Amino acid sequence: MYRIEPITTDHPGEEELEAHLQRIGQERDFPDLTGDGYFALGVFDGEKLVGNISIKVQPVEVPTGIPIHILELPQKTFREAAGGEILEGFVQSFAVEEGHRRRGLGRRLQEAALNECRRRNLYQMRSWSSVDKPANFALKLSLGFAIHPGYDYVARLDKWVPGVFFVMKL
Repeated sequence: MYRIEPITTDHPGEEELEAHLQRIGQERDFPDLTGDGYFALGVFDGEKLVGNISIKVQPVEVPTGIPIHILELPQKTFREAAGGEILEGFVQSFAVEEGHRRRGLGRRLQEAALNECRRRNLYQMRSWSSVDKPANFALKLSLGFAIHPGYDYVARLDKWVPGVFFVMKL
């Protein structure tokens, strides 16, 4: 029987989380679970971690360091224009291992993450996905996320990759 629980440094432990992230090819996305800036949820089959979603709590801001001109705010920063800091939950990693897919576990993880973001009074939950993940697109659209086409820099590939940002106001 599957259950969703928080992932902490004590449960299932960093070794099990690292092994899971390696099985799904997301070992680069190991979250910092020691502070308030991240949280993670896992799907467990018995004691084995078979799916996860990790969220970084961050301000909604115009990204810095992008090599193209996107937006000019000549008199105010984005934070000033918005009237103060707006926090979001940004998905750092999300996956269910292949042998456990098509059982609604990804949906349950997304819903649990949305609920935790609401509990933390975050303004929105946002994620980015490359265009080669149709199941993720279908899931996010069925949950009511808005989409915005864009590019994201993927460090491990050392290039800008086309995809979409998914955003849900909470």
